[in-house]
This record gives sequence, C-alpha cells and structure tokens, in this order.
Amino acid sequence: MMELEERAMPVQASAENKLYIYGSLTIMCSVMAWLFAFAHDQVLLHLQILIPFSFVSLGILIKYGDESFDADCFDRKKAKALAVPCGIWMGLLIFVDPDSATIFVGLLLALLVAAKYDNAAFKAGFVVAALFALLSFIYFPDNMSYMGVIVVFIAAFVDEKLSDMADRKGGRGVKGAIMKQRPVLKLAILALCVVGFLSSYLYLFAFLGFDFGYSFVESYAQYRGCRAVPS
Repeated sequence: MMELEERAMPVQASAENKLYIYGSLTIMCSVMAWLFAFAHDQVLLHLQILIPFSFVSLGILIKYGDESFDADCFDRKKAKALAVPCGIWMGLLIFVDPDSATIFVGLLLALLVAAKYDNAAFKAGFVVAALFALLSFIYFPDNMSYMGVIVVFIAAFVDEKLSDMADRKGGRGVKGAIMKQRPVLKLAILALCVVGFLSSYLYLFAFLGFDFGYSFVESYAQYRGCRAVPS
C-alpha cells in the first residue's frame, strides 16, 4: 500500500503543476483574445465579448463530459444534462458567426470520422450541433469558409491520430506530451488567421482558450486521481 501511495505522489504533483499551467494559459488566452479584439476593432462588440467566453466554456464543459464517462471522474447525470445545452450553444455559434462555424464544423466532422463520439452525452451534443450546422448550410450557404473547414478537419483528424499514438506509447517524454497537445490544429488555426480564412486573430486566442480549458479539466481529473474506465 505504501509503495502505491509513493508512486501516486509524483503523478499527483505533476497533475497539480499542469492544473496551474493550463488554468493560467486558459485565462491568459481569454484576456488576450479580448484585448486583441478591442485594440484592432475587427469584430463586432457583442462577438468580442461572446466568442472568447463561449470557446473557453465549451472546452471546459466538453472535457467535463468526456472525463465523466472515460474516467468516471464527474457526475454522468450532469454530463448528460449538459450535453444538449452545449450542443445548442455550439450550434448557435455556428449559425450566427462564420469564423466559429469554420472551426467547429471542421472539428465536428473530424471527431465523427475519428469515431470519438463514444458516449451518450457526446452523441447527443453532436446531433444537436450538427443539426444547427446543417440548417446554417441550408439557409446561409456562405456562412463559413469551406477551405477553412477542410483545413480544420484534416488538422484535427491528424491530431486525434497523434494523440492516440501517444496514448499507446504511454504518452511519456517531451514528444508524447507535444503529440497530445493538438499541435497541428493550433498551427492550422494560426495559418487560417494569417491567410485570412479566419477574419481575426481573436479566433486563434479563443481557440487556444478552448483547448487549454479542455486540458485544464483533464489535469484536474488527474489531480483527483481519476483513472480511465475499462471499456
């Protein structure tokens, strides 16, 4: 028993460090998104406020649902109850904001092809968000950059495969840590901002907030000592 506790201590210490790091990065990226948008005035005021908050919140809530099922770390009933509202939230962003549509439609398709909708909450959220995306496509066919969607889709799919590969190898070392941080997608979002497929760098910072918020919840689950549930 003592030996198991000694092994757990470094893991918990590492998770605690990650918790502070990802928490700080999440806050920093949200603030940078707001500051950039206010300084450059490239995005309507209501979207300047809404986009960073929505991206970070969705990243946190999606990972909450993921850890509820994969690691039995949080309340599954709450995860299921949050699934449809999260789907509506993402769907409304897709419906009203072309840049959010470009990012989230690409992500939704990549996760579908990579077979990542593996629990009831994820499936419900996907169906709702996908319905909004379909309605957006029907009524506002120019509401997103289709080239941008393709780039996000490819980058997200590659990152899912890299993350799976890192998991199979134990995810140790610098290389494994980088593979699990979705580096291809981060670079893809940056490239889309540079070439103009995304209208503002606000979306780079907002997406980073989404991703770091996701990782923050994952680190919190590890800090609590949650372990993956055998499938």
